[in-house]
Amino acid sequence: MRAVVVAVLAAMLTVGTAVPARAHDLRGARDRDLPEARRFVALHRELDIAIARYGRLEGRMGRAWLRVALAERAVAVAEAAVGDAERRLAERVRAAYAFGPGGTLEALLGARSLAEVGTISEYVTRAISLDASALGEAVVARAILVAARARSEGLRQGLEGRFERLRELLATMERRVERAEELAERARLERELEAQRRAIAELAARQGSWDLGVIGYGEDQGHLLALLGPSGGRSCETPEGLVETGQAFSGYASWYGWEFGGQPTATGAIFDPRLFTVANRWLPFGTFLRVRHGDRCAIVLVNDRGPYGRLERVLDLSMAAAQHLGVGVSWVTAEILLPADGLPDVG
Repeated sequence: MRAVVVAVLAAMLTVGTAVPARAHDLRGARDRDLPEARRFVALHRELDIAIARYGRLEGRMGRAWLRVALAERAVAVAEAAVGDAERRLAERVRAAYAFGPGGTLEALLGARSLAEVGTISEYVTRAISLDASALGEAVVARAILVAARARSEGLRQGLEGRFERLRELLATMERRVERAEELAERARLERELEAQRRAIAELAARQGSWDLGVIGYGEDQGHLLALLGPSGGRSCETPEGLVETGQAFSGYASWYGWEFGGQPTATGAIFDPRLFTVANRWLPFGTFLRVRHGDRCAIVLVNDRGPYGRLERVLDLSMAAAQHLGVGVSWVTAEILLPADGLPDVG
């Protein structure tokens, strides 16, 4: 498997792409009264238009990527809500029918006064009412989960369609630039195509890092951790190479340390509690977070899944990141950061 970096939502960012020369700037080519030069100018213009269109489509795809990530988070929340509702229903059913029909009758017959009979009857009636309420809660939670899953799946299908359109457009541009190279060689205009070659190469490099936001299992993540900057993540400043998305969420953060050291994370990378990494249940691997606690911040890489068991806990920080922040089990705010550029293939 190629070692590619997950840009995840990177297409939504304003990425630096070489700006090709515009066709109307090719004065030398236009002045040459050669069929190859005229065809080259026309093809050069088509490539300009295609590159600009690709940039717009890429930006829309990035925003769609973010919607998918948020929708998948909603699914995780809904799944936990269903589990909670069903547990409460089971507990109330057990409480309501703890006596069973025989036990309830025995309690009524053993009542010493009308007041005790009234108390027992009220308890049974109230318990049955609680059952109905809990059942309704469980049904509603299940319906919300079904709707959340349907929305997430629909968004993912739409995202794949966007990927396919970008792949097709990139393939078209690559064919056109090959044809333009032939014409440029005949008309001695090779230099006029250099910027467009670079622009298309950058687009192709970014496209190799999408693939639905998954870091290849077991791949070296050193190039991602390098984006934490010289402080290794001990900063509130956005490191060079990362950009802000304007998206954030809050919740409790916990941490894990040497008891898991040396074990593989969900991405296959060996967990090192000294690195600034974090586990999260829904964000795509390769996402970065600026985690704030009080007046301190840590920039961390999402490369593991968790925490599990408690829905209110949204992050499981590495020991080093938690110690830097002063986090035990603490309320934090996390801002989503992404690589500013799709990184090249390092395999």
